[in-house]
Amino acid sequence: MKVRADIIKTAKNLHTWVGISAGILLFICFFAGGLTMFQHQLSQWAAPPQQKLAAIQPQQYNRLVQQAQAQYPDTKKAFTLNFSSPEGHNAPMQWEAAHDVAEDHHGIDIAQSGMMATLDHNGQLIAIQENVSRLGWLIEQLHETAGIPGMMGHHTAGVMVMGAVAVLYFLAIMSGLIVLLPTLIKDYFAIRKGKNKKRFWLDTHNVIGISSLPFHIIISVTVVVFAFHDIFYGVLSQLVSKDKPLFERPPAVKIIDPAPALDVEKIFKNIQAVAPEYRIDSIRFSQLEHPEQASAFVALYHPDRMLRGDTFDYMNFNPYQDPPYSTKTLSTEESTAATIIRAMFALHFGNYGGEPVRWIYLLFGLGGAYLFYSGNILWIETRLRKQKNPHSPAPQQRKDVLFIAHLTIGACLGCILAIIASMLAGRWAYVIPLQLQSHNHVLMYSYYIGFIASILYSFIVGAARALPQLLLAITLLLCMIPVTSLIAYLLPVPGLWYSTGNLIWIDITALSFAFVFLRFYQQAKDRAQTAPAGSLWSTQQQKCSILSEHQA
Repeated sequence: MKVRADIIKTAKNLHTWVGISAGILLFICFFAGGLTMFQHQLSQWAAPPQQKLAAIQPQQYNRLVQQAQAQYPDTKKAFTLNFSSPEGHNAPMQWEAAHDVAEDHHGIDIAQSGMMATLDHNGQLIAIQENVSRLGWLIEQLHETAGIPGMMGHHTAGVMVMGAVAVLYFLAIMSGLIVLLPTLIKDYFAIRKGKNKKRFWLDTHNVIGISSLPFHIIISVTVVVFAFHDIFYGVLSQLVSKDKPLFERPPAVKIIDPAPALDVEKIFKNIQAVAPEYRIDSIRFSQLEHPEQASAFVALYHPDRMLRGDTFDYMNFNPYQDPPYSTKTLSTEESTAATIIRAMFALHFGNYGGEPVRWIYLLFGLGGAYLFYSGNILWIETRLRKQKNPHSPAPQQRKDVLFIAHLTIGACLGCILAIIASMLAGRWAYVIPLQLQSHNHVLMYSYYIGFIASILYSFIVGAARALPQLLLAITLLLCMIPVTSLIAYLLPVPGLWYSTGNLIWIDITALSFAFVFLRFYQQAKDRAQTAPAGSLWSTQQQKCSILSEHQA
């Protein structure tokens, strides 16, 4: 396909500068986003045994609620019941104590403090207060904000920034496609190895970019919708709903009994009657002290349907009402506008098609992270000054190229290293208490310390030395994940625990990726030793420079 040369030049410049300006933030969001496909499993993996209370049978929930409300007045206002919820895996019943509800200075509840309850073998209440470990939730926050702290109104600042970045991201996708069109057929699957590293980075960048093009278009568009959804909802309300709210609260229900009893078993059966194809994961009750305004938010799951949340569809009704519950919010009966919004959520979350689609989205997320990393490396390789004559002095690299190289290596590899370090810290912090406000603060501080330290280290020692060393550090940390479980199993250490059941795949996956990063380390080390004098990737750069000065 022929495209005018001036159009290709403009598209190439746009693609280059948009990509280099947004690439690192997108790398962080995509790497973390790939992991969030299994965020609830990661939270379960990072939660110590003492934060997990025994499950109970559906017919026991009424007794659990009655005993909890008799002893804890806060439960007469609001609480959550978990049945099969991947998020509320800790206990059958959870609620927030009034004096524990506090937000930090960023406007996000990092501590995640709350009450958990279940019944013992004799049917008696067991209730404990815990700062529940939410590793997956913190990785989700990283995915949404790229780690940018602060608030803008009722939105996190990082979400708004990434909304603007997503616009640039979409421009980069379209401009890159224009640049590649003339040679698309010939170069699509051509990955040429050899001494020309620029060609290798370009080929792999193009293959991954074109192969996952529909996915990247979906992600870029949906991120813009999420970030600026208030504006879009207003427009949809004007065009589709004729100034009526897209999502109306259920009207107040007239309650004859001034103090109605909450029958969980009856509610559970009524939900099953109107949505038999769904699995009931959890029910969140609120405003129970005002029966006419009380609300029950039900999280439902179906593996073969597009869902509104990351792992759930939902229903909303008054828990004291007798008529059949409304199913207008489910995919079978929703309006056109709601269907469009549902598709935006589902395509971004990858919550349709069950586990296979989640694994595919995980690979797309990691592939997307590589896409932005390779784009930055390609920009660096294109602008490197090379030594054409071995007898001439080593070339001095441009300061902007050095800056981008140090930042790319430090931030991208630092993001990976910091997430893995926070996973390990989450395990060992119960052995070596750090006296912080909550365990989630341990996870958060571990990430930021590892991330910032990696960037500083890259700038101090240079990209050539930092690259293999950070890759080796990642390899060792990945190995420590299954080693930690092995130590806990063979040599029981107070506070340390090992992976069991269906969570052991996380340890196995970590070990598998350790071998991958070990290979990356070997390649980076070999290149650092064989790169020509004066190359940005050579660890012999300083030695050659000193030798040249001595000879002069």
